[in-house]
Amino acid sequence: MKFEPMLVKPQKGDPYFTTINNGGYSRCIEGKPVDPDCNALSNCVGLALGIFHKRANCPAFNLIDAIDAGGLVENAKAHGLRTGMTPELGALIVWKVQETDKKGHVASVEEIGIGGEITTAESGWNASKPFWQGHYKSPYKYHKENYIFQGFIYLPETPPIRALRKGDKGAEVELMQSRLCERGYLRKTEIDGSFGRITLGAVLCFQFEHGLDVDGVCGPKTQAALTE
Repeated sequence: MKFEPMLVKPQKGDPYFTTINNGGYSRCIEGKPVDPDCNALSNCVGLALGIFHKRANCPAFNLIDAIDAGGLVENAKAHGLRTGMTPELGALIVWKVQETDKKGHVASVEEIGIGGEITTAESGWNASKPFWQGHYKSPYKYHKENYIFQGFIYLPETPPIRALRKGDKGAEVELMQSRLCERGYLRKTEIDGSFGRITLGAVLCFQFEHGLDVDGVCGPKTQAALTE
């Protein structure tokens, strides 16, 4: 698939840049000042993680679950994502404030030029605007003092399987319910695309009877068992 760089601010209401309590997917905090179109901006992590999860087609927003820029690289490693010091399209570039655990800055790599020069999509806490383009040359020094280049976090090579849990809604939930129905764990009238109490009970029962972890979350192993 052709890579499409994001060189303009996300469209109004895009769920990847809207917090969960406002009906979106983002697990980040609201920005400051809050952008009226995408309330996870102005916030560098809100923009960068939104772009990252959108490109990975991951509305569960759980490839990286840190919300502070300084801890993103270690968090990504803990989640099994590739990291490195060479830019790739769609990767996140991370800087950490020296001698701190959480403070830092993150941006998304949108273009790579000859010699490794990169163009980034960026936002920032207390920024005068919610979106702009950055430009950096190797060794990718940030313009503020005490910000140390930490490396790049690369997009997963294969699209992740979304883990479905209570409260989720949509076509993926409806497909899961249909498969549970085919196996006798739900009635046809209970296929509604909403992962509620009844669906949770069906998932728990299916997991128990098939020797899976009984956690009520329909992750990769449970989804694989449902398709056998």
